[in-house]
Amino acid sequence: MMLRPSILTVVAAMVPMFMATGLQAQTTTTGKVTEAAGAAQVTTEQLTGEVVIVEGNALLVRMQPNGLYRVFDVVPGRQFMIDGQTRLIGDLKPGTVLTATVTTTTQPITLRTTTVTNGTVWYVSGNYVILKLQNDETRGYMVPAEFRFIVDGKPASVQQLRKGMKVSGERVVEEPRTEITQKTVVTGKAAK
Repeated sequence: MMLRPSILTVVAAMVPMFMATGLQAQTTTTGKVTEAAGAAQVTTEQLTGEVVIVEGNALLVRMQPNGLYRVFDVVPGRQFMIDGQTRLIGDLKPGTVLTATVTTTTQPITLRTTTVTNGTVWYVSGNYVILKLQNDETRGYMVPAEFRFIVDGKPASVQQLRKGMKVSGERVVEEPRTEITQKTVVTGKAAK
């Protein structure tokens, strides 16, 4: 039984979409975009237990039907709906039967980060290019054949580059993640 709503972000993996590795020095990040990467999955679970002890924000509950004991650290101000009345943890008495309905929404998302690197072609051979970056650092990159640099506002392949050309390269990194949101509603019946 979960008595505290929470939002968890689980990093699934980091996958570069394209671009040579290492275009990191002297870069400008142009933006981050988060978008849904699939349908959300919604599950609902019910947990029932009987209050045994309430002490401060600690709640000891005997779970039903298995009879195991669980301790819950209840967030201050957390409300319980007992016999149709809103109650706080201090209002709970031993023998009160609580039912927690936990709705979990799991949403796959993609965090896409776009980074632009500017430099001047220092050397090029085949798919290998060496750029002199704006901070005077010289860096070499093995570039995929399908990658396009921007030269004078137009796309150019690595084979079209020549020494002295000013180029921009864009790197897009996709990070698949899963956002998990839980909403918990606790209702109950007071001990008689």
